[in-house]
Amino acid sequence: MPNVVQIKIYSDPNSSNPTMTLPDVPWYAGITALQAMIIGEAMHASNFSFRVVYKSIYGAFIDSIDQVTDNDTPNFYWMLKVDGADPGVGASEAIIQEDASKTTAVVEWRYMDVSATQSKQTRLKAIRL
Repeated sequence: MPNVVQIKIYSDPNSSNPTMTLPDVPWYAGITALQAMIIGEAMHASNFSFRVVYKSIYGAFIDSIDQVTDNDTPNFYWMLKVDGADPGVGASEAIIQEDASKTTAVVEWRYMDVSATQSKQTRLKAIRL
């Protein structure tokens, strides 16, 4: 079985279940979270879309998924996790690490209140350029 990236979208902050899952994105050496999103959108163009903003040296950040946009609700942003960890960088810089012991990597996007969060990703997303 080939290695795949599973993308989980959590657009409802009150639910622990994903609102959408893209289960079959091909995983290759050096793939970033942004590249996985681009491939996922190409594979599911009829029901999945997202928007990217570039923050200069910080790389690309996803600011909208399926018409739910950063700060539509005050202090709510799309936050990225790769295999359960905050990568601390934008989606274009978040490399999905290879591991010989697994065949599936998980990329999660959660629309969440970041007012109480002090992660590096939160600070970078909130920077006005």
